[in-house]
Amino acid sequence: MRVRWLFPQANGLRWLAGTALLLVIAAGSFWLWRSFLLWPFHLEQRIIVLAATADSWQGQLSCWKRVLPGGRWRREGEPISALLGRNGVAWGIGLHPPQPGLQKEEGDGRTPAGRFRIGLVLGTAPSLPPGTKWPLYHRKSERDAWIENPELPHYNHLFTIPAEEEMPEWFEAERLRLEDPVLEWMVSIEHNYPESRPGAGSAIFLHGRYGAQAPTAGCVALRKRDLLDLLRWLDPRGRPELVVLTRENYLRLWSSWALPRPETIGVGEIR
Repeated sequence: MRVRWLFPQANGLRWLAGTALLLVIAAGSFWLWRSFLLWPFHLEQRIIVLAATADSWQGQLSCWKRVLPGGRWRREGEPISALLGRNGVAWGIGLHPPQPGLQKEEGDGRTPAGRFRIGLVLGTAPSLPPGTKWPLYHRKSERDAWIENPELPHYNHLFTIPAEEEMPEWFEAERLRLEDPVLEWMVSIEHNYPESRPGAGSAIFLHGRYGAQAPTAGCVALRKRDLLDLLRWLDPRGRPELVVLTRENYLRLWSSWALPRPETIGVGEIR
């Protein structure tokens, strides 16, 4: 009786153990299959700013993403208004090869055109707004400056005066303006950076705007809510880039720069 009683128990335990093993193998196989399937894919993000002409100080900004290989560009959200340099745009120094035409210079009142990485975010708050994923953040202090004088060391770089040092004479002209609410958030556009050519333009940011008809000295200005939405959209996995082009140059370069097709971005609708 004892032997007959134990055999069904042993068979049941073996069945349970076998089932559990099969489930573990199936789960592991699915995980490996999914990992190998997704491994070659990667996310790309582009922020595209289009201006009607090189002298336009108003533009249209739209956000795009795709998953490669094989994915198509998809616009996320609606296009929004962007304010550019008071004198329009000129070719900057970024990820693109040198281009013919007007080149960006320090103090020319033009936004750099081309392809640029998104860099450090500067702000007055202890941390980035909730929902943001961007890893590069610096809380601005009263000893911070972004050097725009080509004759100074650290040109076109953030520089913090050490606590034990007195403020140099040049600091007031170069310091970050903590008291300006429009500059509460500043997203660095890596034009002429990190290797900075003196005089080729500096301190280019995405930041808030002073008014609907207020051009910038060379930055890209957005409404505050649009800027915050953009901050939340940025994903370091997408290696986001800012692309600034005129309508004419977009039609010339979109294919070689692997950008959204002109008809999908509405190039013909830019005023």
